[in-house]
Amino acid sequence: MGKFERGEAEKLEKDVVDLLNSRGVQAPHICSQRVSKRIREDFDVRRAEFIGRTYSEPGNIKLFLADGRVAYIELKLVESGKGTRANLGQNALTEFGLFEGDVVLSWQEFRRRKNFDGEVLKRLNTYSYYDKVKLSKYRGGEKERKARYLRDILRPKPGEAVETAVRRAMNSQDPALKQAAKIVEEILELARVDKLEYIEYLRSLRQDPKSIKRFTILILLGIHKEDNLRKAFREFDQLIKSLKEELFVYRTYYIRKRDCEICAEDLTTLISKLLRSSDFRITFPPNETCCVIEYRDPDSGAWEKLLRVVFHWKNVFQGIATPCLNIFDEGVLKETCFSSR
Repeated sequence: MGKFERGEAEKLEKDVVDLLNSRGVQAPHICSQRVSKRIREDFDVRRAEFIGRTYSEPGNIKLFLADGRVAYIELKLVESGKGTRANLGQNALTEFGLFEGDVVLSWQEFRRRKNFDGEVLKRLNTYSYYDKVKLSKYRGGEKERKARYLRDILRPKPGEAVETAVRRAMNSQDPALKQAAKIVEEILELARVDKLEYIEYLRSLRQDPKSIKRFTILILLGIHKEDNLRKAFREFDQLIKSLKEELFVYRTYYIRKRDCEICAEDLTTLISKLLRSSDFRITFPPNETCCVIEYRDPDSGAWEKLLRVVFHWKNVFQGIATPCLNIFDEGVLKETCFSSR
């Protein structure tokens, strides 16, 4: 979530807290009345507290209920569906100890040892038609500037994947456009192979079920910012103990921006099951640039999928800028919101 989006979400959260506490709100967020009304329908609220900047507890809003329980609420503004569960830095899987070994390479270090950036730049340097004046106006280092230059030559349509623009340009009679497409295609393939090779490397390592469990529960509790995730990882037992003592409820409300439609997701029962289970693992779907976090249901004994972790490059196109991990719901969590409209 970008700064602007987070700012809008925080405005909504604070407005909802004020409304739940029967305080007046100046220029309220367009969805605040509807969200506060829905929360009051779902809970007998005595008091609400904004906790979106504390990160020592889950969610953004803490509700004190008439029956003495506590409910933790997370509000998520979405365009449609539930979006990504979390977006983390490229090294999160190894940084948080989900894999074990004498030497455990992060994705970043894995690429460095293969000279990945050098291989990408070597391909970018084969382009014959750079305009030096135009090229100098692009931001970033040499790799990023040249990649942005080629992407702009391909002119992907708004919302269109660069791969689609590459396929279209391959049929062009313009030699500059066709060469740009060929180079970008090679880099996309280089990035795909790199991800697959790193995933194969991860497959060869031992896994730490305890760390996988902590990571999964904290992600589901809405602790996504990495500094806060590190702190919560260290203080996990204390955090969970405090939740158990307060007989907690944890619910996420997804609010569709365009019409303030609400979809609620209650993870209380699932979190309780995850806390009771000690069997967690990461599996690797064949020929896919992702891995899947699973747990063994303590009641049924069956392995259930929870989260899909996708290796991704956020900016320009794959292989160029801002490598990261996108985390999506999988299996038992993969229920759609707003599916009928």
